[in-house]
Amino acid sequence: MDHSRPHPAFKVWLETDEGYVFGPGVYSLLKKVIETGTLKDAASGLGMSYRYAWGLVKKAEEKLGEPLIAAHKGGKSGGGGAALTKRGEQFLVEFQRIRDQMAQASESFEKASLSGTVKDVRVRGVDYELLLNIHDGDKLTLKKGDVVNIEKTK
Repeated sequence: MDHSRPHPAFKVWLETDEGYVFGPGVYSLLKKVIETGTLKDAASGLGMSYRYAWGLVKKAEEKLGEPLIAAHKGGKSGGGGAALTKRGEQFLVEFQRIRDQMAQASESFEKASLSGTVKDVRVRGVDYELLLNIHDGDKLTLKKGDVVNIEKTK
C-alpha cells in the first residue's frame, strides 16, 4: 500500500462569541447569488433547498446584526432578485483572503519541510555555516541563496 506523506489540512469558518457565523456554505451561496442574481437559483445551483439556503443566510445575518443580501420582489411578470450588500461583498473578499493565506501556509509547510542532523557548525565572523545531513526520503528543493528557518526539535 502506497502511503502519501502527511500534509496540513484545514477548514476555515468565522465565529462570534455566540458561535458559527460564516463558512464555506455561506461563502458558496453568496458567490452563487452574484452569478445567478437570485437566492432561489443560487440554492438550486448548489443542490440546496431554497428554505435551507435562506436559513443559512438569515442565521449569519442575525449573528452579524446586518444583512448580507438585499432582495427585491418582482412584479406580476417576475423580475425579483437578490444582490449582495457591501457587507456581504466584504465577507466574500475577507473569507477568500483567509482561505488563500491558509493554503499558502500549507503549501510552504509542504515545500520547506525536511529533517536532518547537523554534521558541522563553523563560525564565519558573525555568521554561522551549517553542514546538514538530510534524512533519507526527504526531497531537497533548496538551492544556493535560499533563505531558510531552522528549528531544533530535540
